[in-house]
Amino acid sequence: MSYSTHSFTTKDGVDIHYYKWTPATDHIKGVVQLAHGIGEHAGRYNHFAEFLQEEGFVVYANDHRIHGKSVKSTHLLGVYDGDDYFRDAVKDMRKLSKIIKKEYPSRKIILFGHSMGSLLSRQYVTKYGKDLQALILSGTASFMKTLGSVGLFSTKVIRTFRGRKKSNKVLKNLFFSEFNKKFKPNRTQVDWISRDKHQVDLFEADPLRIENFSLSVIEDVIKGSKKINNYETFKNTPNDIPVYLFSGDCDPVGEMGKGVVKVAKKFKKAGNDVTLKLYKGGRHEMLNEINKEEVEQDLLNWLDTKIQEAS
Repeated sequence: MSYSTHSFTTKDGVDIHYYKWTPATDHIKGVVQLAHGIGEHAGRYNHFAEFLQEEGFVVYANDHRIHGKSVKSTHLLGVYDGDDYFRDAVKDMRKLSKIIKKEYPSRKIILFGHSMGSLLSRQYVTKYGKDLQALILSGTASFMKTLGSVGLFSTKVIRTFRGRKKSNKVLKNLFFSEFNKKFKPNRTQVDWISRDKHQVDLFEADPLRIENFSLSVIEDVIKGSKKINNYETFKNTPNDIPVYLFSGDCDPVGEMGKGVVKVAKKFKKAGNDVTLKLYKGGRHEMLNEINKEEVEQDLLNWLDTKIQEAS
């Protein structure tokens, strides 16, 4: 199986790169739009996209601005000088959705978001839920009160002296190093993503992996996380959209499962049909875990069930 690559230009002049995986069949089950996490890129989802492709799904995934091939050169990875990264990334996702709707006008979109992409997707569904068939959230998070509050305070202080564009090692260590501490003694800087050493090594060696971000990115993502975890945001999610959440119960982003359970409960309280899968021993990237085949099959079974219910 294979993919094609394309790009579009945003209103503020940013070229956004995206991938498209098209199944070799006229019988298309559905269309999946994928939003990747912070510091990575959509190309890392080729294995998962091919799995869906072989099952009859069309898959689209863009590299968020300042990520992957949506930058003109690698020294610009992580560099953002706009007003609101969270808002801009959601707008870029919407632009891709419009492209999808032109190519598949009779189809609603299954939105898949991982980590930061799951936070963006949770904001997206409150604005454009009418175009969605289902919402899938991988490695999502509740607002981490201690870490999040410290992060917000720190970004405000640092921004006063250094501005929003420069990176900051202290803030990077506040989050990513804190996540990795859960798995000492550490073999690499990214042990927290998976128990699969091969996948960890691939990610650490990835030339498109971002280690440093503009202060603005960290600040805007923390603010966005706080906003979307308010109950008002859950109330604004159309309750006819089924939600599938999956995570490892050793994922520090999801507070070892506790944060993911909080999110699931809030979706349920708002009236959504919610399914939650927590995998024992799993870390942040369940699609790159040692039991990824089980994870993929569980997700596919859920998708097939929901698609049949909707037809």
